[in-house]
Amino acid sequence: MLLLTDINQQILLKCINLCIILLKIIKIKYIPSVETCYKFPYNEQKKKAKLLYRFPSKGRKGVIMKSKQQSFVLRGIVLIVGLLLLGGVIYYANQNRLTSEVNPNEHVEYETGRIVAILEDNTYFDEQHSGVRLGNMVYQVEMLGGFYEGELMEAIYFFTNMGSVLFDVGDRVSVRINTLDGEIHSVDINSMERTEILVGLVIVFLLVLAVIGGKRGIMSVAGLVFTMICIIYLLIPLMLKGYPVILTTIVILSLVTIVVLVLLGGVTPKTIAAILGCMIGVISAAIIAGFVGSLASISGFNMEDVGSLMFAAERNGFELQPSGLFISGVLIASLGAVMDTAMSITSALEEIKENNPDISDKQLFKSGMNVGRDIMGTMSNTLILAFTGTALNMMMFMYADNTPFNQLINNDFIAVELIRSIAGSLGIVLTVPAVAFIGSKLFITKSTSQ
Repeated sequence: MLLLTDINQQILLKCINLCIILLKIIKIKYIPSVETCYKFPYNEQKKKAKLLYRFPSKGRKGVIMKSKQQSFVLRGIVLIVGLLLLGGVIYYANQNRLTSEVNPNEHVEYETGRIVAILEDNTYFDEQHSGVRLGNMVYQVEMLGGFYEGELMEAIYFFTNMGSVLFDVGDRVSVRINTLDGEIHSVDINSMERTEILVGLVIVFLLVLAVIGGKRGIMSVAGLVFTMICIIYLLIPLMLKGYPVILTTIVILSLVTIVVLVLLGGVTPKTIAAILGCMIGVISAAIIAGFVGSLASISGFNMEDVGSLMFAAERNGFELQPSGLFISGVLIASLGAVMDTAMSITSALEEIKENNPDISDKQLFKSGMNVGRDIMGTMSNTLILAFTGTALNMMMFMYADNTPFNQLINNDFIAVELIRSIAGSLGIVLTVPAVAFIGSKLFITKSTSQ
């Protein structure tokens, strides 16, 4: 029950009448009048009024059906406005992209070709290094697309000890064509053409997710697509434009969290608790990583390939702030696991509350903590194993080279990945009590209001 003063009654009545007028403007019928749905019995002793809501006795079914239509229309309006705003921001973030002016007469393009013949084989086996093939081979390649479609070109492919591929006639390859002053300067094979394979893998993944997951699976696909759009077409361009890296990352990841969780669970107490708990966990991970990073003198400048990134950004006229890339990476890396933890706990709390309506908030909080303790172990392992997989080659190299522990632990790459994974795991741990507390309060409040 909502307690109102005499003055607030009049203000609320005017607001309700205004809302009804607006709903009638968008042609939603069967809206009950204010006098029918609301009454304000005045309590002389407490000097307050109680707002009571009830359905009209006649046409109740029609009112419920039209209420669903209202909700559908309003959701549609919000969706359209949101998509328009998102499209505008994406357009702004990606406009005025500059190109390199190192040599305006030099141009490099990548096209797909098919090997027609092997012209030269200048390779040999290096017996001193695991018998890998070195040297080069010259192929005749038929171009399958682009400006040179249908033409036959001689393309060279260099074999190294970095995973070279022995191509055969009929293989599809990615060809790099270098032109200078409008004339072809060199043609070489860059790699195997993998576009169809990778796109097919993504399509299979999305189809399996949609078929097995049903409606939730389709919503998951939509959420995944939205996430990738936000990262590729919003986060990266805005950071390259010079916007504060950490603040931009937090804002965009907050948008991603809200949209993805709402798509999966709707606007419910479960979703709200998951969103709030998720943001608490992710921001906590970023704060921990930033604090430890400052103590260990770790920032975005210590990350892998940051030198090449800064050179490319400066060459193309971007104003990147690399110092915040470390914290941004922690936020992005921990979001998925934290989101999974938050949604799992709130789903369990909702189920517990439905099966035990009389449970107290303290008991519900305790149940959420018990569920969270089981989840945090596996989710923490997820981040640690992801770190191990990322750093596996580096760790094997250092082990094979008999690197001393002191040198290993002070390596920039190892330090960055270690801080990132442990900070993300701590974010998962801190998400558990946050979600359990928020969820217990929201579910109990919902039950009391009903």
